[in-house]
Amino acid sequence: MLNLVGAWRLTSCYFVAPDTGDRVDVLGAEPFGRVVFEPSGRMVVLMTAAARSSSDMADLFKSMIAYTGQWSIDGEKLTTHVDAAWDPGWVGTPQIRYFTFDGHTLSIRTAPIEHPAFPGRKVTGYVNWEREDSRHNRG
Repeated sequence: MLNLVGAWRLTSCYFVAPDTGDRVDVLGAEPFGRVVFEPSGRMVVLMTAAARSSSDMADLFKSMIAYTGQWSIDGEKLTTHVDAAWDPGWVGTPQIRYFTFDGHTLSIRTAPIEHPAFPGRKVTGYVNWEREDSRHNRG
């Protein structure tokens, strides 16, 4: 089983419309982000667009994703029971994701969901991470 414990660096964050293959890099081509999985079962994630210079709070809010909660793995399913988030609608919900690991990149995807970048369509979100400290890469 994959050992997620440790810090991971975001390499990409995008949504794809399965019907057309249209892709939107929701945080831009070079997003910034970290996720930390603690041995105690807590995780915290922060993802932002690389260029965030706006003083408009609504624009800043739209250019980030942040949440924390208790995480667990069941097969290839990663579930986070969210207890705090940038989007209050996530608090108290289980966020279910599916993952693969190729020995270098941790790839996480959502089930098909609605997203404002694709009005009236379901899309799949993809987030890719690399372990911060390769010395702890235990696969």
